[in-house]
Amino acid sequence: MTTDLGRLIEALRRTLSDAVAPELSSDFARGQLAAVNDILGKLAGMAVWDPQALQAQAQALREGHRRFAECAARAGLVLPAGGDAAGLDAAQARTRELSDWLDTNGPALGPALAAELDAILRQALREQLRVERQRIPLTDFSAMTAAAPKD
Repeated sequence: MTTDLGRLIEALRRTLSDAVAPELSSDFARGQLAAVNDILGKLAGMAVWDPQALQAQAQALREGHRRFAECAARAGLVLPAGGDAAGLDAAQARTRELSDWLDTNGPALGPALAAELDAILRQALREQLRVERQRIPLTDFSAMTAAAPKD
């Protein structure tokens, strides 16, 4: 079977709309069906692999790594060597390395520098999550609470 997940979800949504919805008699059941249909629609969009989104997340982390390294260099610190963080997995691994380094060396850095480096890493992680969050659509609560059509 070679049907991709997005097409399968769309087939499920069509079946729910065409075959199940007409058989529902209560507002509650129609609201629940609308909620399921809404969630399935969001899942279909999220199931599509998007290399640009992954690259944007990796770029957000790499930018944080750059700022972290600049701050460390200004303080005369030597960071552990890091490989090319081209992909998201590699960028996340480098973020973990820098976080571990900061956890180990933080007490010797002094509170102000340790806090500055920590803030840089936290900002990079927030930016990566912001990019990831853009792929998650908001829930349409109005579809779930719409009243039944009057015949």
